Amino acid sequence: MPNGHTSLPQSSPVLIVGAGPTGLSLAVELARRNIECLLIDRRPEPLPFDRATVIHSRSLEIFESMGVIDAFLERGHLMRGFNIFAYGQIVAQTDFNGLECRHPYDLNLSENETEEILTERLVALGGAVTRGWELSGLQQNESQVTAQLRSTEGTEQTVIADWLVGTDGIHSRVRESCGIDVDGHRYLRRWGVIDGHLKDWQHAPDRAAIQIEAPALNPIPLPRERWRIYFRADDDIDNAALLEQINAGLEILSPGSRLHEPDEPMLYHTYRQLSAHYQSGRVLLAGDAAHACSPIEGHGMNMGIHDSFNLGWKLALVIQGTADAKLLESYEQERRPAAAAVGASGDTAEALRSIPNDPAAIERVKRALCALLYTSRGKLQAAQAESELELHYRDSPLVSGYHSAGDAARQHWLGPLPGDCTPDAGPLLKSGSAEAIQLSQLICNEGHSLLWMATDQTEVPDFEKFHHNLQACGEFWIISTAPPPEFLPESSLQECWLHDVEGKVHARFGVIDASLFLIRPDGHIAFRSEPPELARVASYFENLFN
Repeated sequence: MPNGHTSLPQSSPVLIVGAGPTGLSLAVELARRNIECLLIDRRPEPLPFDRATVIHSRSLEIFESMGVIDAFLERGHLMRGFNIFAYGQIVAQTDFNGLECRHPYDLNLSENETEEILTERLVALGGAVTRGWELSGLQQNESQVTAQLRSTEGTEQTVIADWLVGTDGIHSRVRESCGIDVDGHRYLRRWGVIDGHLKDWQHAPDRAAIQIEAPALNPIPLPRERWRIYFRADDDIDNAALLEQINAGLEILSPGSRLHEPDEPMLYHTYRQLSAHYQSGRVLLAGDAAHACSPIEGHGMNMGIHDSFNLGWKLALVIQGTADAKLLESYEQERRPAAAAVGASGDTAEALRSIPNDPAAIERVKRALCALLYTSRGKLQAAQAESELELHYRDSPLVSGYHSAGDAARQHWLGPLPGDCTPDAGPLLKSGSAEAIQLSQLICNEGHSLLWMATDQTEVPDFEKFHHNLQACGEFWIISTAPPPEFLPESSLQECWLHDVEGKVHARFGVIDASLFLIRPDGHIAFRSEPPELARVASYFENLFN
């Protein structure tokens, strides 16, 4: 893999600084769209171990779009939920099986293996990671960014880029170079993480454990029958005392269990942080460079991947000259509120885990968690929050809707609204095929997808009109509760007709009368129209690209 001894190109359409999951995801998204980029990282070699573990349902959908889901499922460990313990007894549970999505589970995999899979995908697409280079400074004007880079060998080189994206972590040099302010706080107690085998573990191997009382532990199952244990650590504790503390906690959770063949523990401080802006001219921030949250809910790495999935298609359209640079303003408008919400949630979770170690305080937290997770509805809400499927962009200027009965009628729409993540449903049958597919399989492409939701055989659009006016749309599908008529006006309609055999797609989308849904490349609903009006979709694209 290229390193600091390698001469860098003098210019690149995009320079990405930082080759963690966020930077790699962005590079993959650009490479999928044939956009060249230079991805650098200051480390000569990838880290053999890193802290992030849990990949949530929404991230798995993203990996499916990237074409890497099979590799993740092959190497990761499925986690179906978690158990909450107090004094060795399970007091509350969350189960992910109730999630209505293609991947109703978390997938546990060490962050370094996530980076390996994404790197392999990037290389397969013709890209690369150039290691041993870091940013030492940058200047920019209205048309380009001039980046000063330094290698581990002391070599200096200048690279001119049309756009620069900082994915270089919580202490981002890119953010500092642009003078972007950041607000937040450090959590008082350190976190620690250690991997090993758990002998005689008495609980389900597909569930995490959360211990309320001290010594508070979070054992998370990993592939190959290993476990990753997150814990709190005082500043003056040594490794021997740490292992004694961890084993004492395991004894409470599962009498007789101990940590075997442990790795070296990692101790670290954590932060809640939010950058004042995600963009400064031609420089953008993503991942921990833009925001940070408590690791207690496992959202940090996932949120960075989502940043890249949101930014990648927009940046590609701008570089291709299809869209104006103002399109990138929607990146901060959509992603910053999501990061603020996740950060606030982490503060709440930290407060629950920072209670005094006395029976009265622990009993109070136990009652609160039991109240939250007692009902099926409460368990589902917790699972949905974990999955990140409900994070939406409804307030974005990039989404809109139309109803012929006026704006008031839109308030009564059932199903997903403009800005929501597209739900999955099926089965769908293609004309002349007996093989059923899911809706999610239709929208795994680099462009927009148009879903014409018909309720009978007569609601057929003019395909030629569509093809002439909406060439910006990557995919076009008619989804009907009726099979296609024997003879269609256009043969092209036959090819894109999908029969919603059981009506589940229409039900999931809340379609009662014929409707239209425009799906963005990142899987969020861009536009909803009832009844379908292609002219309004054409207007949407005109606004998007101009």
